[in-house]
Amino acid sequence: MSWIRMAIAGVAFLGVASVGAAQAPQGAPPAHGDHAGPQKSGRGGGSKMLFNGIELTEAQKAQVQQISDKYRAQKEALRSAGGQMQGPPDDAARAKMSELMNASHAEYRAILNADQQNIFDQNVAEMKARKQEHKKPAPSGSRA
Repeated sequence: MSWIRMAIAGVAFLGVASVGAAQAPQGAPPAHGDHAGPQKSGRGGGSKMLFNGIELTEAQKAQVQQISDKYRAQKEALRSAGGQMQGPPDDAARAKMSELMNASHAEYRAILNADQQNIFDQNVAEMKARKQEHKKPAPSGSRA
């Protein structure tokens, strides 16, 4: 089941940013709290977590959109080439997806100022910790 979650997270990570930004009225205040991340639709996902607590400028929002679009296309191509519907991705596909995620994170980070980068780095660390938590095997029950 974890490959499904990974696929959904990848789609959410790339899709939510563009959908949320496109649906937000231009010049409107942030929809959630004090951050203005690329995702405003209320759906959870990676991009919301990445930019949690970061106030992006309009120029940064446009750059985030471009980066998101670039990597979405690459990830969709990888999924369609790998025939994802036929089963979980193999190790090579997982490695490529991870590589694309790391590259997109690096590009997102590059458009941020130093203060924003500190928050972004914390958000990435939290996401990685959550991912590791989900990978832990379930505690064995008292089955006899």
